[in-house]
Amino acid sequence: MTVYLDSSYVIRRLLGVGKNAELWGKWDKAYASVLLRTECCRAANQMRLDGKIDDSDRARLGAWIETVCASVNQVPVTDAIVRRAAEAYPVAVGTLQAIHLATMQELESVRGVKCDLLSDDDGLVQAAKSLGFAEAALPPAKSEKDGKDKKASEPEAGSKSK
Repeated sequence: MTVYLDSSYVIRRLLGVGKNAELWGKWDKAYASVLLRTECCRAANQMRLDGKIDDSDRARLGAWIETVCASVNQVPVTDAIVRRAAEAYPVAVGTLQAIHLATMQELESVRGVKCDLLSDDDGLVQAAKSLGFAEAALPPAKSEKDGKDKKASEPEAGSKSK
């Protein structure tokens, strides 16, 4: 499975919450906007300022964010992506959502890479579906005899594919 990681999914997974946690690291290849690091760090900094995490938790979260960013294919925000993000979408989206959608569209049209979306942002998921992108889902469960049914144990165990 080839996925596009949204920061809402990444940050919540690193915190051990959110939907589709069982998909963490189960992809063959992962893509994300270069904005992933900034969005995740902004969220982590806000949680520290709000008193939801302490300084040591923020430092640990920062290290995990760096590990994830190093393990995914980061897509630059190009002029083409910015222009595409400015176009009309079938549903209402914010600026960052539009940039993520445009990035997924560019991956498909320019690189021939169609990604399933991993996001905890329901608005982004609905917008992506309206454009023909699927929300990432687990393949059919394998039997326990296969021994391939294990879950990722550590947040930083993301795919190392480049």
